[in-house]
Amino acid sequence: MTTVICICRVADYDAFRPGYDRALELFSASIRSWRLCRGQDDPNVVLIEETFDSRETAEAIWNSPATAAAMEADGIDMASLRVEYMDEMDNG
Repeated sequence: MTTVICICRVADYDAFRPGYDRALELFSASIRSWRLCRGQDDPNVVLIEETFDSRETAEAIWNSPATAAAMEADGIDMASLRVEYMDEMDNG
């Protein structure tokens, strides 16, 4: 499995959230689990954590032009976008 961690700044969390919910519906067959957090000091800083069966599936979704266009439309500051692909090593 691959976990994607994305940290970014949004223009307005309340405007961003409906678009993220639409993406979850659209990719519900591919996303095994997800978590959304927002900054305590700046509520427009968002952390997205999504788990996929494979890196290939995750990259196909996260790197698609349609995803980039949707993120921009939802108010994500693309210059702030950081996406990492992670392997789980342990949990407790």
